[in-house]
Amino acid sequence: MNRALRGATAVAVSAILAAAIGGSRPVAGADDERTLRIGTTQEFDSINPNLALIASSAEASNLGYDVLVGVDPKGEYVPTGFAESWTRDGTTWTFKIRDGIRWSDGEAADANDVAFTYRYLLASRDPRYIGPWAPAGNDLALAGALHADGRADHPLSLYGDMLARVAGLRTVQLVDAHTVTMTTANPTTLLLGALVPILPEHIWSSVPFAAAGSDFQRQPPVVGSGPFQVVDWQLGSGARFAQNPFYWGRPPYVAEVDFRFYRDTDSLAAALEGGDIDYAREIAPADVDRLEAAPDVDVVQGAASGFTHLAFNAYAKPIDGGGASTPAVRDPRFRAALDYALDRPAIIGAAVDGYATPATTLIPPASEPFHSDAAHPRTFDVAEAEERLTAAGYVDSDEDGVREDEDGRPIDLRLYYPTSDPRYLAAALAIADQWERVGVNVTPKGLEPDALEEQMYTPEAGGTAEYDAVLWSWSGSPDPDFLLSLLTTAQIGKLSDSSYSNPAYDRLFEAQRHAPSVEDRQAIVRQMLGLVYDDAPYLLLFYDDELDAHRTDRFSGWTSAPGASTPLFTTGVAGYLRLAAPAPVPSATTPPPAPTPAETASQTESGSPAVAAPWLTRTDATLALVGSLLSVIALILILIASRARSPKGRAP
Repeated sequence: MNRALRGATAVAVSAILAAAIGGSRPVAGADDERTLRIGTTQEFDSINPNLALIASSAEASNLGYDVLVGVDPKGEYVPTGFAESWTRDGTTWTFKIRDGIRWSDGEAADANDVAFTYRYLLASRDPRYIGPWAPAGNDLALAGALHADGRADHPLSLYGDMLARVAGLRTVQLVDAHTVTMTTANPTTLLLGALVPILPEHIWSSVPFAAAGSDFQRQPPVVGSGPFQVVDWQLGSGARFAQNPFYWGRPPYVAEVDFRFYRDTDSLAAALEGGDIDYAREIAPADVDRLEAAPDVDVVQGAASGFTHLAFNAYAKPIDGGGASTPAVRDPRFRAALDYALDRPAIIGAAVDGYATPATTLIPPASEPFHSDAAHPRTFDVAEAEERLTAAGYVDSDEDGVREDEDGRPIDLRLYYPTSDPRYLAAALAIADQWERVGVNVTPKGLEPDALEEQMYTPEAGGTAEYDAVLWSWSGSPDPDFLLSLLTTAQIGKLSDSSYSNPAYDRLFEAQRHAPSVEDRQAIVRQMLGLVYDDAPYLLLFYDDELDAHRTDRFSGWTSAPGASTPLFTTGVAGYLRLAAPAPVPSATTPPPAPTPAETASQTESGSPAVAAPWLTRTDATLALVGSLLSVIALILILIASRARSPKGRAP
């Protein structure tokens, strides 16, 4: 199980610190008034796009690289990347690549770079590949082994896996400098949502897979086509992004983006309140009231792309020396009955001070096109829970206050949770209290995340799965495929924390991948959500709200795009491009002029009076290029170098 994909970031609450992590912070640029300072407790794990697994690194990649096809805040595909249009004929996609894109070192960017990127990722997964990116072959014998194992040694799996296994990409053909065609194994729309950062061929074409999958681009500066490029990264301190002078879109008002890494949420909130940063990502619920009362600070509560849940140990059969303590957790009737005993608002109040949304089904509302509520939701009703438990055969025969399972043993569920975040302890205690009211004992126990993962290992992973239920979180991406995959049989022994297996669900999962249209896929996903809701291997507790805060005295244009969760740290870079100079303070004696009808229409359309949404402003590549060239004045040209680039962390 990949811990980096888990939704919650560890929060230390034992000390109140007023300063960032020690070490020299990158020096801000000369134009400090236009330097956007962002604070986060989550440092980059990599600036290589093939290795980045967490949300902060995904944001760095968004700033530095364009993708082929963009996704807007509503989860719809939009032409905000390399492709200005696309069509599908059966299993063949044709992408028209926009003119006028240039890399940050001034080199032209076109369809050659798109074709290279996709071919490179596909080849990295092919053990038979013996081309220039794997001079000694891509399937080598490991140290001490006599023969290769038949698998690619250096697959760039974050995107390569999405393309080859999920989207079924088979071939990539360069037609001309502005056209690329790709074929998939089956009709599918998943190719559009891959969000693969397009790499500069002239930089990456000489990089072998081993380097691209390990140490390539550890040091900035890097070369990309996005609006900003990372030019400095000090481990434990911060990172600086300079405006790309050759950016093909409308030049942003922001000249530099200065990321600052903080040890905990206490120091993060203090930095925002004191004016040391302009934007704070993921503030603690306990800090909301204080920050809302601070001058020039706004707190934004938006829907995130993940959830906090209970996962029952649904492994299909007993495990020698391990497994669940009671077969009751394998019974959908038992699991669904306990759902009626959950008071979600009370759990949310205890765990996150009320800053979350009660959850129902597997796909969060942030993935708008694929979210749907349960047709017949289970609501909090203690009497209903007791009645259903009794009807399913779980009764308190000796009247000691604890129900027995089918073997006549008192039920005492081992509920494990990670110690990385205090909200899990608070939620676990609330759940234990609620279930004990209906005669089911619960023993909560916290474990370090790594130890917790080992506790859940099934025999397929060399473990004994000694648990009854786990309280944890998952995060996803705009596409629902990853979150849907968690309950497939294929994930048992891998990412599954429930070991749930249902052949009908597995068939639907494959069908949604091969759906020929978004509408067809939505219908299949609705069936999947209804099926697992009824089976209840997961009890969804709440959709984690994104709590960010920003200052209003140095920049304007913070308004989120329609449907976006927060101004920054969403899909794409629209939030950065909307920022503008601070609004002038009206005179005490002179009222501000009323907006003209044209201005009012512009503001309504773009969400910002100064900068329109990027997909409305990037249509004239020539004008954009001229604007970019003018902006090079007062900037130091970015050195030509190697570069590259994590739902609640980004999950493929």
